[in-house]
Amino acid sequence: MIVPISKNGVAVLTPKEWRLIENQLNADYKIRGNYLLHTAMRISEAVYVAEHKDCFRKENGAIFLPMVPGMGKRKCKQKERAVLLSPKGIAAVQMLYDTNTKLPSYQTMDLTFKRAAKEANFDIRTITTKMLRKTFITWLMACNPERQGMIASSAGHTNDTMQDHYITFGFKKDDVNEMRNEILKWGEA
Repeated sequence: MIVPISKNGVAVLTPKEWRLIENQLNADYKIRGNYLLHTAMRISEAVYVAEHKDCFRKENGAIFLPMVPGMGKRKCKQKERAVLLSPKGIAAVQMLYDTNTKLPSYQTMDLTFKRAAKEANFDIRTITTKMLRKTFITWLMACNPERQGMIASSAGHTNDTMQDHYITFGFKKDDVNEMRNEILKWGEA
């Protein structure tokens, strides 16, 4: 059984672990999963952007989130921001739009990701939809800790949050190399 690293009860996956889960998903959930992973947005933000294509600026390699009442965490420090993307992130957003794939409720997605993880032989106690956000931000920090401020701003976090939640992981060298491939050219539009 695979027991992923977790922080505060939420799994943080390596690229290999994500692929194991992704391989158990249907085509629509692969699109949803990669969209959530590579944008690293909160679920409510991801739903908003999925419904408001004008937020996505492919040429800028970013999503511009406006201040919308009720979107994001209540205590979120940044009410509007630019979510920076990698080429894989740009492709994930474009694929969501091109296929007109909708995001179901958080609970529905949670059950689907848990089912896929169970089929991939994971301990599912820390598997949740928000693991995708935490996973991608962790990959960014594991590979580029010197860009912490830029990562924090894109994620809608403070530097204190970044230090408390994202820089305490120890990964194998092979995992970090795969993470570098996943985040390649992030924020370099």
